Amino acid sequence: MRRTRPWRSTAAGLATVALLAAAIPAAHAVSAPAPPTGTGATAARTATVTLITGDVVDARVAPDGRILSAAPRPVDSADHPAAVWQDGTRTYVFPQGVEKLVDAGLVDAQLFDIGGLVADGYDDAHSATVPVIVEYAGGRAPRTASPGTRTGATLDSIGGAGLAVAKDTAADAWQDLTPVKASARSSGGVAKIWLDAKVRGSATGDLSTPTVPLTGAGAAHKAGLDGSGVKVAVLDTGADADHPDLAGRITRTKVFVNGQDAEDRTGHGTHTASTIAGTGAASGGRYVGMAPGAGLLVGKVLGDDGSGTLSGIVSGMEWAVAEGAKVVSMSLGADGATSCAGPDVEAVQRLSDKALFVIAAGNASLRGTVSTPGCAPSALTVGAVDRHNETAPFSSRGPSADGINAKPDIASQGVDVVAARAGGRGAQAYQSMSGTSMATPHVAGGAALLLQQHPGLAPARLKALLTSSAEDTGAPVLDQGAGPMDVARAISQPVTGQPNALMGDFAYPQAGLEPVEKAITLTNATDKDVTLTLAVRDVRGDDGSRVRAFAAPARTEVRVPAHGTADAPVRIDPAVKLDAGAYGTLTGRLVGTGAHGVRVTVPFGAHLEVPSADLTVKGLDRHGDPAASPSAFQLFDDHRDTATRYTLGYPDAGSTTIRVPLGTYALSALIMTRDEPGNIGSVASVSQLYRPEVTVSGDTAVTMEARAAERIAWDTERASRPSGFAIGLTYGLDGTGRLLAGYATSVPSYAKAVYAQPVRHAEKVTFLASARQTAPLARFTSGGGRVLDSLPVQKATEFDGKGTAEVVAIGKGTDADFAAHDLTGKVALVDAGPGGGNAYTWDPAAAKAGAAGVLAAVPDSEGRFQITGPEGGVPQATITWDDALILKAEAARSGSAKISWSGTATARSPYVYNLAVVSKEAIRPGTQRVRDSGLAATDARYHVQQATGDATYWSDVQVGLPGMPAVWAGGTTLPLRAPQQRTEFFTASGGEGLTWTTLMRRDLGPNGGTGYDGPREVRRGKSTAYWYKSPYGPVRNTYSAALMTRDSNRLSFTVAPFGDAGGHDSTAGRNDYGTRQLLVNGEPQAMVSGIFELPRATADVTYRQTWRRPASAADRTGLAYSTEWDFRSGAADQGAQRLLVPVLDLPSDLRNSRPAGETTTVGVGAVVDGADGPVAPADVEVQYSYGDQATTDAVTDWRVADVRRSHGTWRATVPGDAPAGTFVHLRVTLTDGHGARVDQTMVRAYEVR
Repeated sequence: MRRTRPWRSTAAGLATVALLAAAIPAAHAVSAPAPPTGTGATAARTATVTLITGDVVDARVAPDGRILSAAPRPVDSADHPAAVWQDGTRTYVFPQGVEKLVDAGLVDAQLFDIGGLVADGYDDAHSATVPVIVEYAGGRAPRTASPGTRTGATLDSIGGAGLAVAKDTAADAWQDLTPVKASARSSGGVAKIWLDAKVRGSATGDLSTPTVPLTGAGAAHKAGLDGSGVKVAVLDTGADADHPDLAGRITRTKVFVNGQDAEDRTGHGTHTASTIAGTGAASGGRYVGMAPGAGLLVGKVLGDDGSGTLSGIVSGMEWAVAEGAKVVSMSLGADGATSCAGPDVEAVQRLSDKALFVIAAGNASLRGTVSTPGCAPSALTVGAVDRHNETAPFSSRGPSADGINAKPDIASQGVDVVAARAGGRGAQAYQSMSGTSMATPHVAGGAALLLQQHPGLAPARLKALLTSSAEDTGAPVLDQGAGPMDVARAISQPVTGQPNALMGDFAYPQAGLEPVEKAITLTNATDKDVTLTLAVRDVRGDDGSRVRAFAAPARTEVRVPAHGTADAPVRIDPAVKLDAGAYGTLTGRLVGTGAHGVRVTVPFGAHLEVPSADLTVKGLDRHGDPAASPSAFQLFDDHRDTATRYTLGYPDAGSTTIRVPLGTYALSALIMTRDEPGNIGSVASVSQLYRPEVTVSGDTAVTMEARAAERIAWDTERASRPSGFAIGLTYGLDGTGRLLAGYATSVPSYAKAVYAQPVRHAEKVTFLASARQTAPLARFTSGGGRVLDSLPVQKATEFDGKGTAEVVAIGKGTDADFAAHDLTGKVALVDAGPGGGNAYTWDPAAAKAGAAGVLAAVPDSEGRFQITGPEGGVPQATITWDDALILKAEAARSGSAKISWSGTATARSPYVYNLAVVSKEAIRPGTQRVRDSGLAATDARYHVQQATGDATYWSDVQVGLPGMPAVWAGGTTLPLRAPQQRTEFFTASGGEGLTWTTLMRRDLGPNGGTGYDGPREVRRGKSTAYWYKSPYGPVRNTYSAALMTRDSNRLSFTVAPFGDAGGHDSTAGRNDYGTRQLLVNGEPQAMVSGIFELPRATADVTYRQTWRRPASAADRTGLAYSTEWDFRSGAADQGAQRLLVPVLDLPSDLRNSRPAGETTTVGVGAVVDGADGPVAPADVEVQYSYGDQATTDAVTDWRVADVRRSHGTWRATVPGDAPAGTFVHLRVTLTDGHGARVDQTMVRAYEVR
């Protein structure tokens, strides 16, 4: 699977970090305008991400960008198994059917990297679209646009385009964009689809001595070369055109970032541009650029926040070439790319006949981390060296990301490089930066000097001229390529050769292979023949070790004719014996030396596949049939520190073959078994299989058979049935919390069971299985005694209690079918299929006909099926076609058919079990006998905001283990009818770090918001939870993140929009509206990306936040609040800030109401954010008001309540003189005696009935 990484500029030691968004995610949140700034926020937050498929993922994001929990919600509202794959610190969520497209290289895995999407600002709070790049088959776009898409940049160089896919119609667009149709290859359909990834980052340091003289540029300057007449494009963050060093040097600019100008507000682009062509005017010539006479084309592909898009970069490349640039400098790259592929790489390859693309290698420092697009073979890829020509520690080492081609091609100065500072003048005119970003413009400027000397020199010849004349440092090719650039030698270099030719790619086993010869072509640009003595030097293995007898010149001398070419053959012996670490990309330099100091250096490489073999993994389900999608397997290689997930049965059913290095692996698989043999019907079970040791010493086949797994079940004290499962494991978690990999699959309620293969010794494995279990659902029995195999219709009303009714077969279920039958008190049996409506149309038709319910079956189908229907209304369920035929046969025999049912609708279940089994270094299936007394038991009370009737809430629970994100404990969202009081049981947490998170939604659509409780560890015993109890206002975050955090002089906040009196923080719905403001010493402060700047000196800080939601029949109480916090903060007050959070205890009922005529005593307390436990406020003032106002501003008639303190507890008394049908508003003011104060107004705290 290809996994790319977010884009960033390639300056080392990045000083900026990803900016976290403001904590008010609704579309209507407003704040004061603010100037740009940069910082890092330190508190965790929630995020919602709509994927390209239309599926939605609810995530919680740690300060470092790790995903703490990832909960997918399918776009079709139906339940499907969903895979959450943890690859180190990366979290991928793959909806059903996607993995095989990723494995085939047709769809970019970055589209499902939740942390990467959030970091790039592609979560729903910050982007209404999913930006993608599509490549069209044959390079031709279709005549009509895909639904819900907007075409941005047309990328002719790759035969593609940048598209913005509207999230609200992403599911429709995905159906059109999915690159799976064979016809797409010839009809202009989509061949590949990529995330239009972003770019970010910069770095600063101290001023130092100039670096341009160290490149040999001085000799060129003395020879009269300054780059005049040469156009160099700089694709970066823009440039400060008014800087003295750049005055008059910029000839054209163009912006490829929406809504911005060409001004550089990060400093990165100005620095690189002046390194190329700066005049040094602000320093009296001291910091002159490489080619001060060159003309600059400035393409702004990175925005003011340091980020851009991949389509913008490709568009910038095409623009630069169209404008006549012969050199294109690109100090950017994708850190951590694992494949040298993508639209950017393709663009480099296709445009390199017109311009030389000089691209940074990257700053990942490790082997094999040369990023895209610098890994492109045609690019001149630049590593960084210091002033002593030692490889910079941050500089990315080769080979290319695909592990084959030698890179970088050259190196140059990249440590403490001094160049122009954007906006800087006088003493602040310059700044120092480090990175391959800084080395790149040195080489681009050197290329401009050579082009002035040799006008019309082809890009490939220019590249060879620069590399062939590089300094000889003896450093590994994978560190420095040919070596550090030497312009002084380049301007008189007579002979050149193309760098980093691949001399062979030899598959394992290499033993017995004969030596091969491959020629390196040398070109003489002078009027005289040149005779060279040849030697091969610096031959090293992939691990940097010196290798003997692998490469040698086939002859020791070559004559290169004037203005001609000659081949210098190199003899490669692939059968040479190597140490294990030397296999991979082997490199060396062909060095030719001649008279008068002539030297030509040509780096080369060859790939010797590490000792490898084919591993075939075959999966069999519990029927013994080949496993099918979404079955998958995972391969863990502890020795190489890698873990990879593969679709099982792609491209061949039930079998997948991969090429792997010889060695011992751990192998895990999840096998899906459907209702009927032949992969027919719904998923009936999921089996976790695991082999701790699979030794690959040659071609190997392994069969993972689901029938080897044993059932996992929970025998509860109260009768219950599973309503969904989760199953998975982590691998390689160490004591520092570092995780090699992990995964979990949420299994919907229609699955009957989960299984696991017992393993006594599973080193480094922590296994998890979970279930949510409710009171047994209605069980249907025919009049003839047959128990029907049924499933509830998702989201629709379920059959509840006991009942008996006649079943009437009505046909396809059209409105006319319902109207044509007497269905009063009867159950309609529908033959579901084309032309017959669906659960949404059956409901009103059945209600109109007076039916007691609907049963649906698909004619001539095998197995069960599940559909989605409307909330509320007539009870509905599905049955198998076999069962439908039984009912019809009974009716034919006796004239009518009857069914009876008995059970409890999920929404009415008086208890819910949330159960888990965790085992470390072993996998132990079996039946767990569960007693209520051994669990954590919560008395959960669900309040409503309406005076009459019931509300449907939606309940989810996530389960988590250290090192991997929390996932759904059951793969189905469960309904709950409120008001309700029920018991919720949880498996108690132990030393394994098991955590639980409860999530509640008042609406499955965008208007409900999500309430949270957790993640938390739970202990045996009893507790009480109040959900949606008023009054509403801010609460401490249940996931332990501070409400406000000071980091240096930057203040970040994660104050949830709403919190209930039970202490549950909640996101906002689409129609909710919020404002916020920060004042320092009474003066309003601007906010940038959720960050406020504070002075170092201790200051008085005031933060105000308001939220409101529209009033409706379902929303009568808790409509609005405003909170104002006062606290003091200075440079010494780092971390969580001291905020008083009011805690009010109202004796209201489950409808958030109080009886008229009764005095109400309100308990008033507080918690201090950043401290444990409640605190007693030093002073309390409570006011109240009556009325039906719905906003804080509308409440003006405040009365002071009687407040008294007894035994450390504050209590306020509100008289019972409000008439029934009105609302009571509350306002509290608390102080703590330590400078903290809070004033909070809560509209419609309760209703008087």
